[in-house]
Amino acid sequence: MHRGLVRGVLALAVSAGAPLTVSAASAVPQDSARADTAKARRLAPIVVTGTRVPVSRDALGFAASALGPEALRAEPALWAPAVLTRLPSVAIEEGAGVGGPTILRLRGGEESFSVVMFDGVPLNQTGGFADLMGLSLTNVERVEVARGPQSAMYGSSAMAGAVQFLTREGRPGRPRLTLGAEGGASAEHGGQARSEVTVDGGTPAVRYSAGAGAGYFRGVYALPHDLTTWDGSARVDAHLGRWQVSGTARYMDISSQLPVRDPGVTRAPLDPNQRDGRTRLLAATTARFRPTARWRQELSAKVMRDDFFYEDRPDGLDPADYAFFVFDFDFRQDADLWRGTLEYTGAHDLGAGSAALLLAYGGKVEREDLGVVQTGDFGDSKSSFTRDNGAGFVEVQGHLGRAVDFLTGVRYERFAGLGDELLPRAAVVVSLVPDVLRLRASAGRAFKAPNLEQQNLNSPFVAPNPGLRPEISVSWEAGLVATVPGAGFGARATFFRQIYDNLIRLVPFDSTRVQNQNVGKSRVLGLELELDRTWAPGWQTGIGGTWLESKMVDNTGLDGSLYPVGSALFGVPQWTGNAFVEGRLTGALSAVVRGRMVGEQEVLTERFSGARVRLDPYFRLGLTVRVQLRSWLEAYARGENLLDADYATSFDKPGLPLTAVVGVRVTK
Repeated sequence: MHRGLVRGVLALAVSAGAPLTVSAASAVPQDSARADTAKARRLAPIVVTGTRVPVSRDALGFAASALGPEALRAEPALWAPAVLTRLPSVAIEEGAGVGGPTILRLRGGEESFSVVMFDGVPLNQTGGFADLMGLSLTNVERVEVARGPQSAMYGSSAMAGAVQFLTREGRPGRPRLTLGAEGGASAEHGGQARSEVTVDGGTPAVRYSAGAGAGYFRGVYALPHDLTTWDGSARVDAHLGRWQVSGTARYMDISSQLPVRDPGVTRAPLDPNQRDGRTRLLAATTARFRPTARWRQELSAKVMRDDFFYEDRPDGLDPADYAFFVFDFDFRQDADLWRGTLEYTGAHDLGAGSAALLLAYGGKVEREDLGVVQTGDFGDSKSSFTRDNGAGFVEVQGHLGRAVDFLTGVRYERFAGLGDELLPRAAVVVSLVPDVLRLRASAGRAFKAPNLEQQNLNSPFVAPNPGLRPEISVSWEAGLVATVPGAGFGARATFFRQIYDNLIRLVPFDSTRVQNQNVGKSRVLGLELELDRTWAPGWQTGIGGTWLESKMVDNTGLDGSLYPVGSALFGVPQWTGNAFVEGRLTGALSAVVRGRMVGEQEVLTERFSGARVRLDPYFRLGLTVRVQLRSWLEAYARGENLLDADYATSFDKPGLPLTAVVGVRVTK
């Protein structure tokens, strides 16, 4: 698509609505409080991620953010990672270029240091890695991010935080059908499309929702990326007296041609023979029983299945033509992971009068099975691994009048073949000026269990290390929350410090092999700031930013030239930020303009190896305009990177150019 045509579509969108608004991720819709938590904070949004029993966000001692249905509707996105970047301390890395494997970093943590869930079911691989490539928001009504150590709640991998996508709960009534479709193109090569159909309805006793979607992204390089996704979801909720039973299921099928090699797009030819694919199934069934007003019990069963393949064929490249390693072999790997979890939680309300105390307790058992098959130039092999783990936990929530809210808990976790882990955390919120100024603080310990392959894989290139220990972190944070209800103003500031120890890295083992070992220690300091203001009904502005100082504290056992003591961690921007304006221009016309800022960061030239290089900071400007044509019909136009900023997702891999998208949404 020519740049003139793209700019024409964008000009049309701009002419439709002149003044615009920025909606910061800090603008959280006022969801109706659930019956068992309404007494804590009746006007604040309820957060379900990070605690055993949902609580008001005002009562959390650690930082959390949420995007509700109105925020997701105001700024539709092709993929879920684009939505996450609206929230504080979120960095998205597309190490193989736009549309390639996508990782999430929270608060400067590594990609395996955050749990990513749909309806409480983690999609992380064994060892914590979570690829967000092609992840869409079909039938999702809410996104929540709890930052800081969450292992006391979720166990392994929740060292930097937890991300949760929540499937829409059906509303009683006749079936309501929503159809959506969008399509667009970029100034360089790229075309994209997305369609979705959802339905919900039911009775007060039994409600349901379901959805199916498809997405396509051609890519921005001469060779197409052809990222294609198919997904479907369903949810059923039954309320039967003292019993409540809920079930969710989500299926994803994602495939890509992966034209970009690790060294980049100009230093090495694009690869026409590289591809990968992944199918996921996430399902959960939860039964809740409330024998008395003060006692509740919950039993849930969860299943996660992930089938992945990677394949490449030789292109006939001559290694002598390159001063760096270029992968050009006949190679295929299939990895099938299955994880089953059974978890029980009980909760007793022990409070009375102005003092409330809620005791939650329980445990879980879990099994992981991983099978890996490899074929090609490196020989054929087949291996399988199984690992069991179990946990027990206790959590206490409480508040003393309107002045103090607190949360404390501990989790005991044991993985087969690893030592025991004790994971405490505590948090407190003190109201300095009622309903105006609050001080909060929290601290905790978290861990990440090694990958099954890191412990056990024995190949011509990698030596096993059954004695590998978990990575651990210790963190604390302190913050201020200010609100001026009459003026519609809110501000949040959080300072945090996190230490990561026992880091797992591949290091030389003998003349031909490498081995995963616990080497190194790092530290991240950070400051998160959020300001938002509601000026009038339908008009809102906001700005937020995160500053990070990441540092290698100990590089014992590592390459001193790549990991010098005091150096910044790879892939961690020094700062990130969002600014938005959101406004309803007329009864039918609304718009959002958003700026996304990303500071400089250090990366490796070959993605996983090579020399240290710096990526320049960049700024991306986006615009979404929506028009309500009928009560049942909405049209919108979206522009991304309006200034056509030249930036890199990683070394020698340019980012998304100027892009225009138009879409419609029909609700019946």
